[in-house]
Amino acid sequence: MHGRRELPWRNTRNLYEIYISEIMLQQTQVKTVLERFFFPFLKRFPTLQSVAEASLDDVLHAWQGLGYYRRARYIHRTAQIASPDLPSDPKELVKLPGIGKSTAHAIAVFGTQAPLAVLDANIKRVLHRFFAKEKATEKELWSLAESLLDRNEPYIYNQAMMDIGATLCLPKTTRCETCPLHSLCEGRKNPLLYPAPKSGKTKPLKRQVYLLVERESKILMRKRKGELLGGLWELPTRKTPPPSAEKLFEIGHEYTHFRRIAEIYRYDGRKEEEGEWIEREDLHEIALSSLEKKIFARLFEADTD
Repeated sequence: MHGRRELPWRNTRNLYEIYISEIMLQQTQVKTVLERFFFPFLKRFPTLQSVAEASLDDVLHAWQGLGYYRRARYIHRTAQIASPDLPSDPKELVKLPGIGKSTAHAIAVFGTQAPLAVLDANIKRVLHRFFAKEKATEKELWSLAESLLDRNEPYIYNQAMMDIGATLCLPKTTRCETCPLHSLCEGRKNPLLYPAPKSGKTKPLKRQVYLLVERESKILMRKRKGELLGGLWELPTRKTPPPSAEKLFEIGHEYTHFRRIAEIYRYDGRKEEEGEWIEREDLHEIALSSLEKKIFARLFEADTD
């Protein structure tokens, strides 16, 4: 009668669908995943085998807007290794790219009723408060989670703990009066003391020059390398602008650990820059970061002024 039973990944035992939901829900709100990404991704890639047969570009394109693109690269790599089907054994799951212990346990519990504890961010917060722990190591939290686990009903137990953290025991407020754990909770008198708040840090500001190099209706683009946004397409970048470049505008963008100021310059150095020429009308068909989309929205808006 309680809980978020309407969530689609709670109404399936399909390991692949549960896996995709678990990866998407890492560092992304349920509402965002549910409304914009889960169903479109499964429509494009209905099976792990379909991911394995696709290019990384296609997978990244389907992931656009969800952020943390490393997750999409992990899904593609996992599909190459495990297709046609994911293993159900958590000891095998944890060997695959991007699948940690909690994700492996979640796939096994929700797909096969394995008697295991799950330890996502919501459950960690509930454990901190239930046991009145200001600080606890990952190992200690796993031990606490396993001490409460109902091994006869691991699915219901883990989903209930997730729901308590997601709807009642929230980061900045609590609804203790309706929490089923209230009478036993050691931190109920002042739950917001647990866990101890992290010290706030100012995000560093980084500047980057982006070059708009055009040839008729085509724009020069490069595929980004490295961990951050690796595999996505971007304009050529430099630390400083070429002497002959014309500055068009600046635009800001927030990342998890820093803030980027993109300085956009028009540049005619076609022979100096390397990359691929993409038709303007085809930009929507390649995988672009949110910052790149903001840049092009501003550029095309300026063209129609």
